[in-house]
This record gives sequence, structure tokens and C-alpha cells, in this order.
Amino acid sequence: MPAPCPGSCNNAWRRAEQQLAADGTDHDIPVTWGQPVHCLRCTGRTHAQLAELPELVVAISLEAIHGTAPKTTGTIGRAATPAWPGQAARLLTDLVIGGMLELEDDIRELRRLSRRPGRGIEGRHVTGAVRFLTAHLDWALTEHPLAEEVHDRLSGNPAAQIGGWHRAALRFTRRDARLEHHRIPCPRCELLTLFRADGDDYIECRNINCQTLLTPAELYAHTKAVAEAYKSQVAA
Repeated sequence: MPAPCPGSCNNAWRRAEQQLAADGTDHDIPVTWGQPVHCLRCTGRTHAQLAELPELVVAISLEAIHGTAPKTTGTIGRAATPAWPGQAARLLTDLVIGGMLELEDDIRELRRLSRRPGRGIEGRHVTGAVRFLTAHLDWALTEHPLAEEVHDRLSGNPAAQIGGWHRAALRFTRRDARLEHHRIPCPRCELLTLFRADGDDYIECRNINCQTLLTPAELYAHTKAVAEAYKSQVAA
């Protein structure tokens, strides 16, 4: 019998299950099963993210040269710029490329393949690593020792690692999807903390002490109820 997909598609289900275990709050959020480990949606997303990494690595360096530095606020005397121009871009580039090469070496060792060849310049390292990882990605998403580990910031799951590099690159180059803020009080904590990210199936309360999950239909019904209550108060 297949196990639940460890990818982000089951984030809402996992949180609901944790809530159920904590206080008995029942839910009807469906689980997405792995096929056999990751679901087809998460597998396809990982392939797409990996294919986009070479261009994103280039975009990171271009952002350092041509991008507009964000405004800084806070304590007087805080450094407003990196220690040297392009430092942030260089650190992120090293993180992404170093991670890809480390994952390639890991897979080569696990599959008893030849050692990674010298490729010369950095661009060839990126291209070669992506080509290798693409060829072995389906194996990595099913047979890697950490393939069943749930995706999170510290996960060693190959899909989680690739997703982390991809998100970091998108954020640095300001291409990340903005959260849709639903400006209506959460039905549980009553704070204005209901958000939905592009592509998410559920609306989540970002209050760390609440984290209520709503389907679009539930949000619509809640919004309608709040509006009716407001009209009643105005008419009274």
C-alpha cells in the first residue's frame, strides 16, 4: 500500500492530522498518496525546478549587478549593504551550486558510479550537475535513502533540497509568488492572518498559534457570514 506523498502537496493534511492528534479536531482534508513515494504532481514540479536552476543561477549574479537593493529599516547603525558588492549573490550561488554537486556526488556513491569529472568553469559545473541529476532524478525520488523524508527546511530529501534552492533563488531575484492576503478575520483566532500562496489548495492562518486551514468554499461561507453579521450590527 502506498504511503502519503512526503511533498508539499500534503502540508495541509499533515497539519490537520497534527491538530487531530493534539486536540481531536476532525477534518476532511484528503491525503495525496505517493506513486510510489512522491505523487506525480510533486515529481513533475521537482523536474521543472531542477530544469530552471541554471538560468536562476545566472539571474542571481545579474541581480547583484543590476538589481535594486531593498530599503532597510531598524536600528541606527545597522549595515545597509553587504561587506563587499555581490557578497549575498556569491554566497547564494555557492549554496546552490555546492548543494547540487554534493547531491550529485551522493547519488554517484549510492549507485556506485564513477566519480564526478572535472568540468572546469563554474557554468559547466552547473550544466553538468543539472544534466546528471535530471537523468537520475526519478531514482532519487524513489530509491534515495531520504526519499521518504517529509519536505521541510532541514530535509535531506532530494526533492526538498532542489525545492529549497529554487525558492531561495526566486526570492533573491524577486520572482517569488506573492501571498494572497484575505483581509477577513480568521474564524478561529480572529486575526487578519489568512493567506493563500499561488498554487495552494487551502487558505492558511499564518498565526503560528492557530494555523487554521480553510478550503476556498469554507472561506467563502465564512466571508459571507462575517458580512451578514456586519450588516446586522449596522442596522441595529
